[in-house]
Amino acid sequence: MKTLLRTAIVGTALLATPYIAFADETEADTSGVSVSGTYEGTATDSGTYTQELEVVVGFVTDVGSVTVTVDETGTVEDLYLDTAILSGIDLRLGKVDGETGMKASTTISGFTVSAYQPSGANQSTQIGASADIGPVSVVGENLLKTDRLLGASMDIAGVDVGGSYQKTATGTNQIMDAGLEVAGITVSLANASIGDASVTKTGSSKHGLLGTMTSATNGTDVRGAKVSLGDLSAKVVELNSTNTYTVALNRGIMTYSYAKVEDGDSTVSAGVKFTF
Repeated sequence: MKTLLRTAIVGTALLATPYIAFADETEADTSGVSVSGTYEGTATDSGTYTQELEVVVGFVTDVGSVTVTVDETGTVEDLYLDTAILSGIDLRLGKVDGETGMKASTTISGFTVSAYQPSGANQSTQIGASADIGPVSVVGENLLKTDRLLGASMDIAGVDVGGSYQKTATGTNQIMDAGLEVAGITVSLANASIGDASVTKTGSSKHGLLGTMTSATNGTDVRGAKVSLGDLSAKVVELNSTNTYTVALNRGIMTYSYAKVEDGDSTVSAGVKFTF
């Protein structure tokens, strides 16, 4: 924590100091400094307490923006620069989600195309795309590779449905999800047919209720259902033929939950999530 505080203090001092942006010694305005973050801690009935802290420091100038993400150990997780080159072409340079490289993207008539070049020798360029076609939102990652990831979502008569498809040399992953809200009650369903568990992603979509699926046995399905009413929710997830039942209650920044593994142990926990 002392390392983190020293990093934050030094970093803030550096960001508050004008710097030379280009070789022509044009001084950039660093007044657009922002600091945000998230603290999460969880206490369980076994007496353990775990915590995580993520601090995001960013600043914006007339030529671009720099973002730095630091964890509770003072380790820099992300560090990247966003700027624009030419007209309508955005450029991102640096480390994002643990991978360092360069990404260029452009949007034309609602259709966004991006090219990502990871750092290192013999790294191939990755092509991605996303667009809203009528009521359907589509997205694609690694489009030039055989293990490309394709996804789509849309609203059908008030039912929000989505899915993704990815075929690798090991197997094919197909994930479908759906959500519906009636009279304040939200129901979410998800089913993942797993052919290659090593590349499954939780994501922020409704199938995120399935949790981490990298431990799933290839050739099996992971199923889940969740019902929410206000601050109270209940869900069941079947992974490797074993059900896990979870009931949670949110109260402000606190979440109280009870989880029971079929024919296994149960866990009572209290978690706090504080954003600033």
